[in-house]
Amino acid sequence: MKKLKERMDAFSDAVIAIIITIMVLELPLPQHDALSEYLQFGKSIGIFFISFCFVANIWYQHAMLFKDSDTMNDRVFVKEFTFLAFLSLTPIFTKVIIYDTNRTTVMAYGVLTMIVSILFMWLSYEVIKQKYTSHHEMRRIFHKIYDNHNNFLGFTSVLILVLVYFYPKWAVVIYLAIPVFSFVVTRHDYTDFQDVTELPEAEQDQFLSANNVDLHELRKKQREIMKKYRGHGRKRNDPELQAELRKLFQGYPDLAKRNRHQRGQYGNN
Repeated sequence: MKKLKERMDAFSDAVIAIIITIMVLELPLPQHDALSEYLQFGKSIGIFFISFCFVANIWYQHAMLFKDSDTMNDRVFVKEFTFLAFLSLTPIFTKVIIYDTNRTTVMAYGVLTMIVSILFMWLSYEVIKQKYTSHHEMRRIFHKIYDNHNNFLGFTSVLILVLVYFYPKWAVVIYLAIPVFSFVVTRHDYTDFQDVTELPEAEQDQFLSANNVDLHELRKKQREIMKKYRGHGRKRNDPELQAELRKLFQGYPDLAKRNRHQRGQYGNN
């Protein structure tokens, strides 16, 4: 189904482009030379940018997800359409909160973004599962890398919904933080997943046995390596960069032991 996958990529890009275009065209223009109408117009543009960031982040994650996928099975096809169907509701929900920013409309917008995010993770898991033959190991690695940030985003979304009940207008602004945070962490999670799945099985098991503190330290070292190479104009697929990242992951058990020893000394002091 390689050709179907190519057509689905084009269709998905077109749908997302149309979603953003509709949101722009739906912005209410000032009808009179009055300060109140200009303020309302400014508010509308602000809300548009919040939805734009949400949709743009979804597009970026979607592009990264399908970048290395060559085919598409029936399950991916169905989940892709389900995800796009709910994402296509973004313009109408954006329009509603532009015209009437109250507790009900903002909460409805928040619920929609949560549903879209959940559906995208559902789709992501199916696409990644299709790529790897060892489903059990892939599932463990996927959850190890993605779960912390996904749980944090889910908790934050629920917390914002509670805030919406009391301060709906302020909560709209906070919705801008979710796609920005998601954009940063998802990009790192995706590269981490690629690096770990390329390790030998024994080293994958060592990675999976890591606690969250050691995993955080590992990722910190990984960022330092990538920053060093980017400073010299080197790209992510640079052979020397890849070799240094593999060495980091292979030496992870020793790094974790040193970290635990240092934490133990600090605790004793």
